[in-house]
Amino acid sequence: MFWVSRVKSRQLRMVLFAVLLAGAALAQSDPAVVFVRSGTEADATRAVAEAYTAKTGLPIEIMEAGRSGYYAALHTQLVGGTTVFDLAQANDVDIAALAIAGGIRSLDEFINRPESGGLDLEDFPAVYTHDGEIYSVPFDISTHFLYYRSDLIEEPPQTWDEYLETARAWTQSLNPDSPTRYGTALTALAGSEQPKVFYSIMWSMGGWIIDDEGNVGLDSEGAIAAGNFYRTLADEGLLPPDVFSWGFSDVYEALQTGTIAMAGPYWNAAYPTLVAEGAADNIEITLVPGVRLDDGSIHRTPFQQGKVFVMNANSQRQEAAWDFFQFLVSDEGTRIMAEAGGTPARVSVMQDPDLEPAEYYATMRDSLEIALGDPGPAFYLEQHEAMNEALSLIITGAEPAESALGRAANSVRRLIEDYGF
Repeated sequence: MFWVSRVKSRQLRMVLFAVLLAGAALAQSDPAVVFVRSGTEADATRAVAEAYTAKTGLPIEIMEAGRSGYYAALHTQLVGGTTVFDLAQANDVDIAALAIAGGIRSLDEFINRPESGGLDLEDFPAVYTHDGEIYSVPFDISTHFLYYRSDLIEEPPQTWDEYLETARAWTQSLNPDSPTRYGTALTALAGSEQPKVFYSIMWSMGGWIIDDEGNVGLDSEGAIAAGNFYRTLADEGLLPPDVFSWGFSDVYEALQTGTIAMAGPYWNAAYPTLVAEGAADNIEITLVPGVRLDDGSIHRTPFQQGKVFVMNANSQRQEAAWDFFQFLVSDEGTRIMAEAGGTPARVSVMQDPDLEPAEYYATMRDSLEIALGDPGPAFYLEQHEAMNEALSLIITGAEPAESALGRAANSVRRLIEDYGF
């Protein structure tokens, strides 16, 4: 307010201060603006906002943007210092990069207020932090299942070796009597999903991405074993030959039309839609396979990721944003989200026996108990791209798993040197 102090008239200075104070008060009393991606996320958030307004009398403005390019726009806006929105939907792996860039603010100050009541952090499967400070908790959670045709497969595979045998049994090129053309399918399209699917296999085989000490395991024995598993699926024709171009919708359609006998690792989100469309009569879900250990147990590690809302560091309505955020991730808000098509991120809500489909929530609970998520370093996008390149080379047979993953691992090691960890 340096310019105000330069005004010589005391009366005029008082008027100007009054205008400034009124503007600040108005900014805090304006509706909080929530930036969200169109689709289920926007629909569910809007349902929660309507319930919040009905309960409190406080309006919430939903700013919806298309799915294509949403996250690029989000990063550009937050890092550029926008004040247009207050809360924004993000991915869990965005936290570090946005926090380092100063685009989002920690929630610790709000959470630690004596009158706040906290967020009951133990009721969430994950809490997202950076440098020891909390930036968000999930409002929606995703993980991988195995989908299978129960009219064909009496007992779903428990291990990856059994998965291969089951896929061979229901691939027409190996079994002309198979009603399904291919034994299985997965999302191998380079982009946001491809590495995550691979990790559900790699982790169970003993590989890792980056450990707590910054050691890279993308070229470890377990990672290479998972890469060779991919090659076996492709070499034996157990996957569609163009699987490298298959995304979520392609796998979904193949399940619906009976082209494949299994799908997995594949996102949980497909199942409620299959049920709603009446296409799940012969399609069942179970935990992703794993590796049988010496004691007979099976080591499985499905991938999980959280969708979060982050607070804009430059928001002029932070109090209003925090108040809505608390409701959004509360027991009540989470249940409203579930009714609107989202997957509740609170463990206590997922344990509700009245939630339907019951088998869906049971599989979610069992999966999340053993699931892992991506590390989210500041160089996440570069790390993800290195893995996309390696996996595309492996799945198409352009390069052996050992050299492709070795190059990806070395790329991540250089990123750690450049960025730190």
